[in-house]
Amino acid sequence: MNDEPARRTADRGVASVAVLTAKQTSRSFWRWFEEHHIDSLLVIIVTLYLTIEVVTWALWFPTEMETKLTGFDRAAILGAVLTPWGIMQGLMFKFYVDLKGKNGPQSPQPGATT
Repeated sequence: MNDEPARRTADRGVASVAVLTAKQTSRSFWRWFEEHHIDSLLVIIVTLYLTIEVVTWALWFPTEMETKLTGFDRAAILGAVLTPWGIMQGLMFKFYVDLKGKNGPQSPQPGATT
């Protein structure tokens, strides 16, 4: 941004200085947000947290039911819960990798001339 003193008297007012400061702060914040891959970091943190919750529930539920389940029934419940979650984890990891690739350093395209 241009740090020269404003030429108009309206540009020296509190409101215009506040708008200019907000604009500069917003740009620097989003630049920092993209450089540190905050969006992809949040995706991986949410994925890991949900994995802990799903696995904990899947292991707790068959053992704490009032009816006595056989080993096959418990395994079926675990498979019914963890199979779709494994697919969801794969999709969330793909989304994470795509975000890292989008926000990462731009490499030149093969065959491109500079």
